[in-house]
Amino acid sequence: MAHLITKLRPILGEQNISILKNFVTATKVAGYRSLRMMRTGLHLKENNAAHKILKFADDNKQVYFGYYDITPFSQDSRLLLAIHAPMKSTAPKPETEVVIGYYDLNDEKGTFYNVDRTTTWCWQQGCRLQWYPDGSNQNILYNRLIDNQYGCVIQDIQSKKIIKSFNRPVYAISTDGRWGISLNFSRLQRLRPGYGYANLPDKSEGRLVPDDDGIWRININTGKENLLFSLADIIKMEQLKNMGNAEHYFNHLLFNPDGSRFMFFHLWIKDGRRYNRLMTCDIDGKDLYPLINEGHVSHYFWKSNNELLAFSTHSDTGMNFHLYRDKSNFREIIGKGFLTQDGHPSYSPDGSMLLTDTYPDKYRNQHLLIFSLKENNLFQIGSFYSPLSFKGEVRCDLHPRWSSCGKYICFDSAHERKRAMYVMLC
Repeated sequence: MAHLITKLRPILGEQNISILKNFVTATKVAGYRSLRMMRTGLHLKENNAAHKILKFADDNKQVYFGYYDITPFSQDSRLLLAIHAPMKSTAPKPETEVVIGYYDLNDEKGTFYNVDRTTTWCWQQGCRLQWYPDGSNQNILYNRLIDNQYGCVIQDIQSKKIIKSFNRPVYAISTDGRWGISLNFSRLQRLRPGYGYANLPDKSEGRLVPDDDGIWRININTGKENLLFSLADIIKMEQLKNMGNAEHYFNHLLFNPDGSRFMFFHLWIKDGRRYNRLMTCDIDGKDLYPLINEGHVSHYFWKSNNELLAFSTHSDTGMNFHLYRDKSNFREIIGKGFLTQDGHPSYSPDGSMLLTDTYPDKYRNQHLLIFSLKENNLFQIGSFYSPLSFKGEVRCDLHPRWSSCGKYICFDSAHERKRAMYVMLC
């Protein structure tokens, strides 16, 4: 098929080739699903009847939250943050707005409470909307334009008053609310579409390893910011051979539970191929440690202050979820023989279960999974169809997240042909 497409491309043109590819894929998926139904005698269930599911949707909007590394649930597990985005799943234009707000899980009508709007957003990571960790269950933090530059605000959801604003966007915030960390969202969007923002041009474009672009720390109390280290700084640490003449960037920043250290991805693109490594450092950007320096790493979650889980590949243990001990060579496989697919993992609040998902299988089903660490067993708690139109930058991963009480699981899904948020009662 690939050989045929190569021959047809000059004749049909790129747009028609794309249509042809989609048609072929759709035909294959339809065949796979029909064959499975013939074998089983029934349609795949799109949720598990043993688990009560609440749906949060809008007739005229797509409703979602974004990435799995922050939770939409308030600390008291009563309110649920959400983003209302345009119906059309296309790459956001600089002027395209989304509405941010919340739902009350106790409100049987499913009312969406509008708080504000922002144009700095993407399909995979939203606008980094999150609860500000002051215990109030009332203040939120999210990115927006401030004086025509990327920035961030802390806002009261009741009065809608802006409590603080910052002249730099926040990627992650420490659990005590003292520190924020940031990166270049324009460079990120250019090199990894769907994860950054397209509002402003990337001033670092054309420079493979900028010395003035890196990871910033923001003092939330004073607003003071400083560059902890640059891309030029980071490639000097245990530099690999394929880093030369490559374009470098950062993504995926996350504090450990007590905010003493954070992790980040250092990525680079060479000859059209993307490479990465996972590193950790302290709050001052010092004591850097390449936790996963070679191989490949995708998704991650801090289990404790010095233990970090990641789906990664090593020459001796293969592709698995590995649990690492920070600043050491220790690692062990989690869910060996069970958790064999990449997904978006998070530990339950009591640490007894691991929640994750899968990418669409050949039937275009995404699976919601829980692995019991005590029983060493894997349970599927849901299966959801992913329409073919949701792929690439605009795909809709399930991105499951726990509530702090461990009673609820929230995930995004497009199995009803547009994004909606679902809350499952465990």
